[in-house]
Amino acid sequence: MEQQPRRRPAVRQACLSFVIALLAGLVLTGYMEVSRLQLERDRMGYIASSLGSETYEFMLSEMSKTRVLEAYLRQTGGSYEGFEKIADILLREECVRNVLFAPGGIVEGVFPLAGNEAVIGLNMYEDGAGNKEAQAAIAKKDLYIAGPFELIQGGLGIAGRLPVFLEDENGGSTFWGIVSVTLDFPDALSGSSIERVNEQGFACQIWRINPDDGQKQVILETDTPLPEGCETVDYDQTLFNSVWTVSMASLRPWYRRSDLWLGVAVSLLVALLAAAGVYYAERLRQMKVEKSQKEIQRLQEQLEYEQGNMLLSQIRSHFFYHTLNSLQALIVLKPDAAYKMAGDFSRYLRFSLDSVTANGGVGSFREELRAVRAYADINQQQLGDRLRMVYDIPEADFQIPLLTIQPVVENAILHGIKPKVGGGTVTLKLEELLDCWRVTVDDDGVGFDLEAAHSQGSIGLENVRRRMARFPGCELRIASFPGVGTKVILIYGKQEKSEDP
Repeated sequence: MEQQPRRRPAVRQACLSFVIALLAGLVLTGYMEVSRLQLERDRMGYIASSLGSETYEFMLSEMSKTRVLEAYLRQTGGSYEGFEKIADILLREECVRNVLFAPGGIVEGVFPLAGNEAVIGLNMYEDGAGNKEAQAAIAKKDLYIAGPFELIQGGLGIAGRLPVFLEDENGGSTFWGIVSVTLDFPDALSGSSIERVNEQGFACQIWRINPDDGQKQVILETDTPLPEGCETVDYDQTLFNSVWTVSMASLRPWYRRSDLWLGVAVSLLVALLAAAGVYYAERLRQMKVEKSQKEIQRLQEQLEYEQGNMLLSQIRSHFFYHTLNSLQALIVLKPDAAYKMAGDFSRYLRFSLDSVTANGGVGSFREELRAVRAYADINQQQLGDRLRMVYDIPEADFQIPLLTIQPVVENAILHGIKPKVGGGTVTLKLEELLDCWRVTVDDDGVGFDLEAAHSQGSIGLENVRRRMARFPGCELRIASFPGVGTKVILIYGKQEKSEDP
């Protein structure tokens, strides 16, 4: 019984060391993880900007073909007759689907014509995929990119729309029409560096807001797509009139990285080692102190043993058994009642255990009353309406021999109320008299024959009587009648220091 309190400082210091070491390790691990995440985001930002620049350079190169068409028209005064002779030069790349001429915004010339016949007669002033960009290009007098969109002749494509203005006879500028270069999609962007992004541990998506419907349109994506709901690093790349966004994310979220959990595990291990070291160091110090007090410790252990025997005679095993069984049932059926019962049981046990080591076997009336209430509340949970408790206790406190009131109340409940059909009431009353305090425990239980109980030597209250007889001014009076109930009066003489805390 004495070793446990002696270990508490060592345990407290070990726990404190564990918490400090663990927090330090977790802070360091967290700092390293935040730094790693920032480096990873910087790397994703660099890759995204590289992909954006690469895409821009490619589109700029391909869309520059529209300038060749514009130059041809300026040279010929607006005629594209004979263009097929040089069309092959612009169509050498397999990704180029066609080039077209649309005088006044209506397509009349397409090279090559084979496979693109359906586009002849397309009016870019009407509604249709890619026509909004054509109309905006005319209004802004600049090159616009349309797409990816579904082509009239089938398939998907990206088109560059360039309005052409020719010089008139007065030296002014007259709108001739639109020239366009169409690229097959996604073939035009094949071979992009996005195909190697997965190998670096990332996922990527290039997308834009489609002006035709205002919805997100995915242009390119890695084989392993962006994880759903992930946080992305975005880079906006302006392509003439359009903005293509490059979104990057890690394939593995931060909480699935082995190095993070390794850091947590190392922090936990270091904290445990630190706690163990502090604990054993403190225990060694305590053992040295204990060694110098060996004889005192031996006497204290002997006293504990004797007082423990006294405690075991007071605490009934069936009470533990029924209380724990009740707790087990209440945890499932009535968690709030289980919580209260656990608190009552804890107070009851604490008082009983504290009574073992109490100096001189004397303690506070208020503390014993708390144990009585806890014991009664536990029994009320078990007996329900069959047990009623009445307390007539003024606000007061004084010193009493320990374990004198609680056994009396226990006896009243166990041997008076429980055996009675329908249960009954236990009343606990405190009165202050001139030279003493009087506590009355009255129950209307089954009662018993005092003479018969004395002759059989079975009355448990005699233990309380003998304990009180050791203290001046204290006595126990018992009155009981079968079928009526039992009244026990405990007299506590006032001492000089009875009011001291």
